[in-house]
Amino acid sequence: NALTWAFYLLSQNPAAEAKLHAELTQELAGRTPTIDDLPRLAYTKMVIEETLRLYPPAWGVGRQSIAADNVGGYTIPANASLTLPFYVMHRDPRWWDDPERFEPERFTPERSAKRHKFAYLPFGAGPRQCIGNNFAMMEAQLLLATVAQRYRLRLVPGHRVEPNPIFVLRTSDGLPMMLERR
Repeated sequence: NALTWAFYLLSQNPAAEAKLHAELTQELAGRTPTIDDLPRLAYTKMVIEETLRLYPPAWGVGRQSIAADNVGGYTIPANASLTLPFYVMHRDPRWWDDPERFEPERFTPERSAKRHKFAYLPFGAGPRQCIGNNFAMMEAQLLLATVAQRYRLRLVPGHRVEPNPIFVLRTSDGLPMMLERR
């Protein structure tokens, strides 16, 4: 799901796609990436992180309050059912400049260090953080690098892309893409 959105975003952002391709050419020179390559694929990781910011597969989670509380001037009673909408939080202009824009550089170490630790939660946080988050990131980076060094994916002209937040955030009518060999 995340890779679907990544290829969509790259198809709509040629400058970011060119940076990704340049990194892959320099670091991999056509060979299949391995786990040992991940530290050198920094931009590849930033593309995945920015994709997860804009289109987190887990777009929100449900929680139940333990005790009554007041958050931001709102009273939350004990045992209340709550939804934490990551999709909305990841677009909040308090934490993200031009939040609708695809900008992988938001995830440089310098910029990430300045961000509030709970402004970016594609895998949740705290004791209920997804235990597979490190594996998912590794897998996404390796798959993106493998495919993107061989192909460019282009959205079929005229296809309208709409997010569809069911259990996971997916596209409402699929994502037909055309492959161009690099």
